[in-house]
Amino acid sequence: MDPTSALVVPLSDARALGNRPVGGKAAKLSDLIALDYPVPRGFCITTEAYRRFVQKGALHDLIAMELGRKPLSSMRWEEIWDSALRIRAAFLKTPVPSDLAREIVSACRAFTEEPLVVRSSAPEEDSAERSYAGLHESVIRVTGEEALLDAVRVVWASLSSDAALLYRRELKLSVETSAMAVVVQDLISTDRSGVGFGIDPRAPGADRQVIEAVPGLCRDLVDGAVDPDRWLVERSSGEILEWHPGKRTQQPEDPLLDGEDLGRIHRTLSGIEQRFGWAPDLEWTGRGSDFTLLQARPVTTGAV
Repeated sequence: MDPTSALVVPLSDARALGNRPVGGKAAKLSDLIALDYPVPRGFCITTEAYRRFVQKGALHDLIAMELGRKPLSSMRWEEIWDSALRIRAAFLKTPVPSDLAREIVSACRAFTEEPLVVRSSAPEEDSAERSYAGLHESVIRVTGEEALLDAVRVVWASLSSDAALLYRRELKLSVETSAMAVVVQDLISTDRSGVGFGIDPRAPGADRQVIEAVPGLCRDLVDGAVDPDRWLVERSSGEILEWHPGKRTQQPEDPLLDGEDLGRIHRTLSGIEQRFGWAPDLEWTGRGSDFTLLQARPVTTGAV
């Protein structure tokens, strides 16, 4: 497969294209699938699809005008905010080219009628040097073909959000050559979700992992909407060192996870680190046979 021309690929095939066409998130999820880790089924809309959308919608000229009045390093935050809003509005009202829309809808029809989640997967995301965590949009509970195309445009537009532009300015990354891939997956709804860190980001040299869990969707934890239960687990043995219950409105007396759950997450963190050579920052959902991986990327220190 020519990675420069593919528009939509199954998530299981994304790893064969390399990181640039599918982005960091899709590439790592594809690697996990290849190793038989449980990952929600899905597909990836490549960066080439983004470029085709931008080109056919004449959006490149708009982006160049909005961000070319002066160097990004010289723009005030208010100027970046205003430009980002205008770019977003243009993205959301520009139709997806008909041939591309057909490919996206065709891939979606392979799914059941269950809701979908539409997530960013920029090439720069989820590396050991920079994670972009929380900078780009995700849209959950997407149902219907038109809603899917709308959600894809929202994710594409978030490449030029004020937060993303400020981050690119800080890292001195090119805005003009940036592109966005998109991951579309089944939305997995369970009563427990969370994150796990293969090392403690605040003390990388310590012999411990950090595991957090909240009731419901992992997004509530990532967005900071729900205070999680937190465990410190010894990296070398899996022994539970500490448990700190989250402060929530309805606080149960028992921990959200038991020893079997924590052991499974510990083994998953250790297995991914052994296989890929980096300590993972893992998002997961479900317990027992429902345990599913939503994302894995290298830990960046200071992430917690």
